[in-house]
Amino acid sequence: MTADSGQQFFGLVGQLVAAGGGGAVIAFVIFRFLGKNWIEHQFANRLEATKSEISILAARRLKLHDREYVVFPELWCRLNKVVNSLNQAVISFHMIPNFGRFTADELDSWLSSSDLSEDERSHFNSETDKTRAYSRILGLRDLNGAHKDFVAFHTYLQDNRIFLSPDVKDKLGEIDKSISGSLVAKKMDSGGYGVGSEKSYLLEAVDTLEQQVKPLMVEVELLVQARLFPESSNRKTTRKEK
Repeated sequence: MTADSGQQFFGLVGQLVAAGGGGAVIAFVIFRFLGKNWIEHQFANRLEATKSEISILAARRLKLHDREYVVFPELWCRLNKVVNSLNQAVISFHMIPNFGRFTADELDSWLSSSDLSEDERSHFNSETDKTRAYSRILGLRDLNGAHKDFVAFHTYLQDNRIFLSPDVKDKLGEIDKSISGSLVAKKMDSGGYGVGSEKSYLLEAVDTLEQQVKPLMVEVELLVQARLFPESSNRKTTRKEK
């Protein structure tokens, strides 16, 4: 469209508007004045621009999904590890020798072959009740291991939460909080807090593990499987509907 033809076109449209011309009349004038080819060309250009925008958005979304699939296996591995170590720390059962029956030589022999650190050995030797001392040492080891595994899971979750879908991210946030709550309660119990009072931090740790962490673990597993294998999830839904 040249400058002169452009002025003629807009002048004509202005006259139609001033005369009360309807939208259909104006559209007809535009079509006749500009021509079919020009309109198709403009439409094609806009269509290509829109397709390009959609393609860019789709590529970005695909990259996010690809990253999510990379994150899921590592995240699940760390979650499974921390839940197992938390279970060991909260509900721990160890085979402990009956040190009360040991002779002095037998006790020295056991100590020399044990894997106790210097601090643990010092604590063990300073306690009269060796069985209780050794049980406490193993309990603290379990607790420290669970804390270490929790930090590894929590850090990985925080670093990669941006790549997770909202439903999975929220559910993982719930279990992260519950694991932390159970760990804190167990630490309070190990520190002797609540002794002589009605509050049992050990019971709180166990309840949080059994009533919150483990059920959430099942929910997380189902959500992750639905994301990784959507076709399998759709088949199950279809069978239930039938």
